[in-house]
Parts: sequence; structure tokens; C-alpha cells
Amino acid sequence: MVSLFVDLVLCGPVSQRAAAAVLRLLGSRSGAPAHLPCANSGRLWMSRIGLFALNCKKPRAKDWLWMMDHTVQLGPWKCLVIVGVRLSHWRSLKRPLRHEDLSLLNLTPMTTASKQAVAKELKRTASKVGLPTAVLSDEGAELKSGMAIFQGQLPDETPRLPHVHDIKHKAAILLKNELAATDAWDSFVQRLTRTKVNVTLTSLAFLNPPRLRNKARFMNLASIVKWGTRVLRFVKAPRDFPDDPIDIDKLEDKLGWLRGYQKSLREWDELLTVIEAAEDYVRRKGYHRRAPGELAKTLKPLAKKTSSKRLSKGLLVFVQQESRKLKKGQRVLGHTEVLESLLGKYKQIQGRHSQGGMTASLLNIGAAVTERTPDTIKCALERTPVNSIYKWVRENLGQTIASKQN
Repeated sequence: MVSLFVDLVLCGPVSQRAAAAVLRLLGSRSGAPAHLPCANSGRLWMSRIGLFALNCKKPRAKDWLWMMDHTVQLGPWKCLVIVGVRLSHWRSLKRPLRHEDLSLLNLTPMTTASKQAVAKELKRTASKVGLPTAVLSDEGAELKSGMAIFQGQLPDETPRLPHVHDIKHKAAILLKNELAATDAWDSFVQRLTRTKVNVTLTSLAFLNPPRLRNKARFMNLASIVKWGTRVLRFVKAPRDFPDDPIDIDKLEDKLGWLRGYQKSLREWDELLTVIEAAEDYVRRKGYHRRAPGELAKTLKPLAKKTSSKRLSKGLLVFVQQESRKLKKGQRVLGHTEVLESLLGKYKQIQGRHSQGGMTASLLNIGAAVTERTPDTIKCALERTPVNSIYKWVRENLGQTIASKQN
């Protein structure tokens, strides 16, 4: 029952209320006991499993790779999340990392996410599982500075601890610089925004552009470029639908402006192709001393225009810079997509409650990385009573925004 509830929420994915409703519907048709879990019971199950994942003993090993990031929400809080993966496990996989491949090493809400606070939590994590082979993060200021403090606190005889950075965030910065070099992107965005308003409630609604995200916009450019390329193709060669002919004049009036961006769309598509190839390489092969040369051979035939050659050069310089931090023969992961996906899963579960700020639902991050076998769940619930959840909230969050509102 617990496993089914958790899987409905994490893999469904459905809300906790919907998961409880599904169990009631299934129970009424299968002769299950009358007392089936409500949403609050399921929420506590997930929190208990998550706290177990956080507190359970992890092996002290020399091949840990740590990934860290901050997640933010309503109010002054940030939460530092550190997850780990054994590099021996990563190298053995023939697939991308999944949430279940990770171990939750640190989950610390903080009102002041300073470099000193980050360094303190890195030190606390090391005391539990030992020093990692490397630490991977984006280039956030608190994370970089906190890691530098932590490195400076290590004994002189300790081997150098590399701090490598995520290629996806770097690619987004390089892409932003390329798009800012001309006025084409800004004007395209303005036309895109007006078009969304102009076609949404018309017969051309099937050509409605995707929503332009305000946050991390340059990490999500692909859907916009694909839309522009697809719709431009339709504008140049429109086709009627059964019993619904296309109004050519309206099509030209609302979307004909895309003709002026044909060259730009091809250029932007090439930039994205170069980035995708670089990310794919680092996702599979990671950073290592031979990475710059191997990646250069992959990118050279893809970068034909001046802008994409410039982007390719920037990516190669970055990969070389990160690879030089490693010893000869060392290979580490260079992409944090699995951690970003994990934090996205948490925010999805939090959903409509996000306006209430951080709560015990932070522990759902731990539930997501737990291997949810009957034995594991049984062990988690036996070792993590309900009172331990309330204690964790008091010690780490104090009085939450939701409790103040009540």
C-alpha cells in the first residue's frame, strides 16, 4: 500500500490527494480493507521514507562524486541539496543516471545561504562519507566560494579536491552571449509574445507558440526554435484541413513575420545542435584529460557558421579548463541534469502548496532517490517514526509559513 501510494505520486505523477483517491477507488473494487490511507497519511509516509534516506548510513568510499545545488521557494529560505553517486556505478551504466542511482547526503535549509554556510555543510557531509573524488555544481557564487573555503580547510597532505562545473549552465551563458550579439533575438521574442496573444483564440491556435520562460530562458531555447522552424515551413507551404480551409490572408498577417527570421532560425538551430552534441558527450564520457580533443572532433563538422564556431570554441575551452582539474586517468561526470530533475520532481510534488514556503515536503527529495522495495520501505517506516518528522522540521525550519498562516 505504501509503495503504491509513493509510486503514484513520484512516477504517476499525481498529487497526494489524487493518489489517496486512486487507492480508495481501487480498494472499493477489490475488497480491500475499509480503512484506506488519506492524503495526510501518505504525505507522512513519504516524509518518513525521505528522512530515512537522508539519515541512513552511507558507505565511506573514495569514488564518491558529489553534486550540489540550492533550491529556493517563498520566503527567505534556500535549501542546500547535496547528492552523491559512486563513479564506479556511473561508469558501469549503459544509460543516463536516474534518481534511484543517487544517495541523499545533505539536505539543509538555510536563511542565509552564504559561502561560510555552504563550506560548513560540505565539511559536515565529508565527516559522514569521507572526501569525494570531485564536487560538481553550477557556477553559483555561494557554491563556488563555499567550495573554495572548504578546499582551504583541508589538511595540506590531502590530495587536491577538484570542483568541476556543469556544462549545461555554461552552454546557456555562451548561447546568451551569442544571441545578445545581434538585435535579431530580442525582436524575435517581441514578435513571439505578440503572436501568442493574436492567435490563441483564432482558427490558427494550432500554431500557437510555446510559453517563453522567464527563468533559465536560454536553457530552454530548443522548443522556441523548433516552433519557429515548423511554423515557417507551414507559412511557406500551407495546407488545408478537412472541412477547415486555412485563411491564407490571416495566416500571412499573423505569422508571415517569420519569413524575416529564416536565416536567424537556421543559425540558432546550428547553435543548439553544437550545444546538444557537447552536452551529450559530457553526459556519457564526462570530463577527462582527453575530452577536449575527442569533443573537438565531434563539434568540428557541426559548427559551420561564424557564431557556432565561436560557441564551439567557448565550449572546448570550458571542457579543457574543467578537465585540467583532474588527474591523469581520472574521469568524472560533468552534467547535473539528474539533480535538476530531482529538484524539479520535488517542486512538482509541492505543486499548489508552493506558496506556503518550505515544509517537511523537502524530504520528498529523499523519497525520490530511495529504492522503494517492500523491505526498504518496511525498514524506513520502522526506523523513522512520525515524531522524527516533526523534530526535523522544528530543528531545520522552525515555524513554517504555512503554520503562521493558520
